[in-house]
Amino acid sequence: MAVHLSFDSPGTQPVPCHFPALVEGGLVVVLEGRFFVKEPSGAFTALPAGFVGTARAVPLTLYRTPRLSYAGLRLQPTGTLGLLQSSPLSLPHQFADAADVFGQAWPQLVERIRTETDPERRLASLLMFARERLRDEVHLQRVRRAALLQQVALRAAAPEDAVGFSVRQFERVFAGTFGLTPKLFQRVARVEGLLRDALATSATDAGLALRHGYYDQSHMARDLRMLAGASLGTLIEAARQQDSENWALAVGVAQ
Repeated sequence: MAVHLSFDSPGTQPVPCHFPALVEGGLVVVLEGRFFVKEPSGAFTALPAGFVGTARAVPLTLYRTPRLSYAGLRLQPTGTLGLLQSSPLSLPHQFADAADVFGQAWPQLVERIRTETDPERRLASLLMFARERLRDEVHLQRVRRAALLQQVALRAAAPEDAVGFSVRQFERVFAGTFGLTPKLFQRVARVEGLLRDALATSATDAGLALRHGYYDQSHMARDLRMLAGASLGTLIEAARQQDSENWALAVGVAQ
């Protein structure tokens, strides 16, 4: 999915943005302003103006300048790995500098996007760039391999049949490829699907929990607190507020 968002908040201090754990990745071009991560020391470190984000197993808080505009793609886990040249385990904060990943092709794309004023055309250029890279045989092979591993992790195939590995071999290879263990990948993917469902339908009951493979609501609530940082009701209410710090949850959800 492609997104083009702009913020213009009052004040001068960095504004927090809360994200749940995700198996999805993202490709982002910041057109105005900047995103930051907050270090344990309390200092803010700016992310590159263009970056690729990968799967992560814990909630994340980024900070943005009050005025911010960006174009981006939300990527399936396999697509993220196809775009990259290295394992997510080697990336600081799970983000790769797009200029390092894509080389000279990246500034050319950014210039093309910046000179275009129509958001849809900007996103079309970004989407075409990603598609062209993923058509390259080297990157296509990474996508295919990752897709087989993902099928096994989501229990759509057995490791011996899909990739010819024993269970232990598969777990090592999967973790080295995605940056998450297969079991944790399953849990994060389940919470991600649950949040989309809840935001689209406003459901918070036991039926929602059962629909997404939980034993009961308390089981669901534990995963939400661990992987999204709050209760389901709190997350839904926060995502629907104007200028919410949880705005990322509502991206792509029909209101």
